[in-house]
Amino acid sequence: MQWTKQGQEYDTESEMILQKYKSAGRIAIFGGGILGRDLAPLLESYHIFGGFIDNSPEKQQNGIDGKKVWDASEYLSQYPNAWIVIAATLEHTGEIAEQLGKFGKRMGEDVWEYGEFTRKVFPILSFYYFKKLYVELAQICVTERCTLRCQKCAHACNYVPISADDMPLEEVKKSADCFFENVDFVKEFVLIGGEPLLYKRLEEAIAYIGERYRKQMLLFAVTTNGTITPDDTILGLCRKYDVTIRVSDYSATLPKLKKQYGALYKKLQGIHTLVWDTDDTDSWYDYGFESVDHGSDPEILMDVFDRCKTPCREIRGNRYYYCVMARSVSENMKRYVGMEDYFDLSGEADKKHLFEFEMGYSDKGYLDMCRFCRGAEAVNHRIPAAIQERRQ
Repeated sequence: MQWTKQGQEYDTESEMILQKYKSAGRIAIFGGGILGRDLAPLLESYHIFGGFIDNSPEKQQNGIDGKKVWDASEYLSQYPNAWIVIAATLEHTGEIAEQLGKFGKRMGEDVWEYGEFTRKVFPILSFYYFKKLYVELAQICVTERCTLRCQKCAHACNYVPISADDMPLEEVKKSADCFFENVDFVKEFVLIGGEPLLYKRLEEAIAYIGERYRKQMLLFAVTTNGTITPDDTILGLCRKYDVTIRVSDYSATLPKLKKQYGALYKKLQGIHTLVWDTDDTDSWYDYGFESVDHGSDPEILMDVFDRCKTPCREIRGNRYYYCVMARSVSENMKRYVGMEDYFDLSGEADKKHLFEFEMGYSDKGYLDMCRFCRGAEAVNHRIPAAIQERRQ
């Protein structure tokens, strides 16, 4: 989106949302599946979680993560003004909205679809009501090097030689400092690569960020492809600072790695671990970086950007990039397109302008790399996951 009222883009909308929220007082989650369980800790961190609602008698009987699960009629008879976020698939969202409509609840007034709430309503509520600048996902790419060489890597790390330089530790520290000086709370803060376990100063990076900023993040994570087993020092720091290890498990595509993954999971016992598994999904999206060219028409590029609205931010020193892939692909493929498409976090950064940038506003209304990306359309272009190229 292109700035037209910089610093005032959400002033009117925020007033409407805040007025509605003041009469609610609590926010319940309708749906006790993956989405609902993911959202609950965020609401709890703001002390506004109002409980789970679910139509499942089993969940009502057993609860979710030790929390009571309500029947809709029971909940609304006790808390008639509560906001409700429908944390369900789009297929079931309509059915639940219709069910809640019988109690006088209306979508966009006191009922919200999960995506609309998490991407728009909650950030506005956080910024304008709680006076906290909230970010969903921010990452520091400590190295572009990788132990694998995957075709169509979304970060183009397959173009990076294994001998390439990593981000200096002082730059990692500066990136974290600049980010947390401006952002009050982030749902997920991740050290990524490439393969971050190749980064020789990873333990120092974890210790620095964990010691200073752990309270400003809900989830602190390291994302790995699992080909390297972290040493005891790193695992000790993960326990100390409650760091989650996110594993992209490609053993279904690369069977020779199964033994390595077995050893890894044994070593990770007692560490919070989240696994993305090619047994569940054996394909990636092809964003088209090597073949797509939408041309230079600003209207077309703004449409690509607005339909995508990626949540994946990146910090590199004082530079806050809206799309980590746009920066990494452009640099790793040596295109150097859109390298100025960032928000400057140095000095007296205007927090309201940063909030609007986070929500998708900029001078142009798009990123230059949108020209070479399918954006949201990439979901219609599936490719096999983690197919390996030969190293040059």
